[in-house]
Amino acid sequence: MRVQQRLVAGSVVSILCAIANMPARAESCPGGYAPAFHLGGAVASPRNYDAEELAGLPSARQSVDFYAGSSGLVAQTYVGVPLIDLLTSAQVVVDASIKNDILRKFVVVTGSDCYETILSLGELRPDFGGSAQVLVAYATGDGSPLGASEGAMRLVVPGDKKGGRYVSNIVRISVRSAR
Repeated sequence: MRVQQRLVAGSVVSILCAIANMPARAESCPGGYAPAFHLGGAVASPRNYDAEELAGLPSARQSVDFYAGSSGLVAQTYVGVPLIDLLTSAQVVVDASIKNDILRKFVVVTGSDCYETILSLGELRPDFGGSAQVLVAYATGDGSPLGASEGAMRLVVPGDKKGGRYVSNIVRISVRSAR
């Protein structure tokens, strides 16, 4: 019995320590239209972007089909900047002494309602897995701005069968490391 109590007590202490070390959420999550986002985290050149700035960068076009909850199948064409191009421009910080340190990095994309998704740098990079270009879209295929529910920019993840990683109203893109 004492061994079990110690194990339980040790687990509780471990959980409490993990919670104490989690980053605090000081932000509010009002949702709604987001006109710009911040790209930061483990990058040498963090910066803010709005749709006009993105439209001035080299863009790509992606036609996608995905299931979106109660909306059913969505078929749409988006215009945007490949996420990997934004990350390359921001210069992801890597430790050259660690073999393939870039594969320890991941990107957290956050919407105005604090909805988040994660993508690994390995899946985004064309030299590892990036066969489909993940976009930060700012327009539909005909050049129209995105709808109000999508915000000025949204994440588009071609190849995903469900739209769970299609974050709307992007407010933050943050590069982080698994270690």
